[in-house]
Amino acid sequence: MNSEKLSSLEVSEESSSVEDKEALQRAKQMSFQSDDENKAANLEGTELDEYESVNIEDLEFVDDLRAESIIESILFATDKPVSVNSIKLVFKGTNIKGDKIRKIINKLTLDYSSGQRGIYIEEVTGGYQLRTKLENMNFLKRTLKARPFKLSGPALEVLAIVAYKQPVVKHELDEIRGVESGHLLRALMEKGIVTFAGKSDLPGKPMQYITTKKFLEIFGLRNLKELPTLSQIDELLPEGINEDDEIKNSKLSSITDSMSQSVGDGSYSQGEDELIKISEQLDDISTSSDFFEQEKQRQKEKKEFEKAQNIREALELGEAVPTRDKNWLIKYDEALAAGYKTIEAYESFKLEQKQQQMQPEQALSEADIASASETVIEESSELNAHRAEEDYQSDADSIDFEEKEDELPYIATDEELEGL
Repeated sequence: MNSEKLSSLEVSEESSSVEDKEALQRAKQMSFQSDDENKAANLEGTELDEYESVNIEDLEFVDDLRAESIIESILFATDKPVSVNSIKLVFKGTNIKGDKIRKIINKLTLDYSSGQRGIYIEEVTGGYQLRTKLENMNFLKRTLKARPFKLSGPALEVLAIVAYKQPVVKHELDEIRGVESGHLLRALMEKGIVTFAGKSDLPGKPMQYITTKKFLEIFGLRNLKELPTLSQIDELLPEGINEDDEIKNSKLSSITDSMSQSVGDGSYSQGEDELIKISEQLDDISTSSDFFEQEKQRQKEKKEFEKAQNIREALELGEAVPTRDKNWLIKYDEALAAGYKTIEAYESFKLEQKQQQMQPEQALSEADIASASETVIEESSELNAHRAEEDYQSDADSIDFEEKEDELPYIATDEELEGL
């Protein structure tokens, strides 16, 4: 009906005055508005009636390729894990939603997984992170001056106990290790790997310790449920640890005996029950410091080997190498030729040899001193005996002279003769 009215108005438009033309224009506008209202009214009772309309005209359209480029830039621009929610904030006001973001990240992950790429996407706690491949580390160290993140053997031991028994108090940690652990706990807290978890209900209200998100990030874990299982730990144990060593050394069973009692309700998710069951099976795992000392020695051997390789490559390429590094390489090659993998071990061997060589000389010198002393004593004894014999002979001569003096005839003096 509105269209019929509009047609009749258009027919009479040519013969109308200016005022009629203005009225005609207003009629057209009203006619369009009426049609829109009728169309909106027609949605009632349809399948779209239950939906609320959104203002789609204000959304910025971003195609998939553009979104992939933006997400890749976001991951590259930060050294921290980025969550999907954080990326969603970047795409606020666009047509890119959470599902699309996850699909793009999965696609990028597959693209980076190829062998020729130098980076990959790691899903860790808190989101996704771009990381360099481990096999390229030796070459990256030549350009990056960042200090590598390293933990000593005792520090790793403390961290392992905290990870599997958290939350744990310091006193219990000291009892498990058998030594003081306060300085190691503080160092781990300064690195952001361990943190406080409030006070316990034990007498004195000691502080409890747990691992942080940085701990999960460093070890590539999304949550604590991804900690190594018993079978995985068995594969990581070095060869040479026999049953006798395991009996002599402390067991991780002491860590897990009371784990179910120390874990408070609500401290972990439901999935941590599985972690507790796994930890209770760690009866045959030794926590002796021998393992960590052996691991420390292996790391030292690896470090010196890599250093020697870097110096050799620099010399082959004609790069400037400090004299100190050249001298170090000479010592390292001498150690390898002698069958030792570290300079320290070779120096210890040479020191022992030197001490062994000095011992016979010292023994000979002591024998000479003893012999000389005996000679001096003998000569002194002979001299004393000779002197004693001379004294005795002198005394004998004196006695003989006195005896002979008594036997001589008496001769009177001149005075005695005058008196006669």
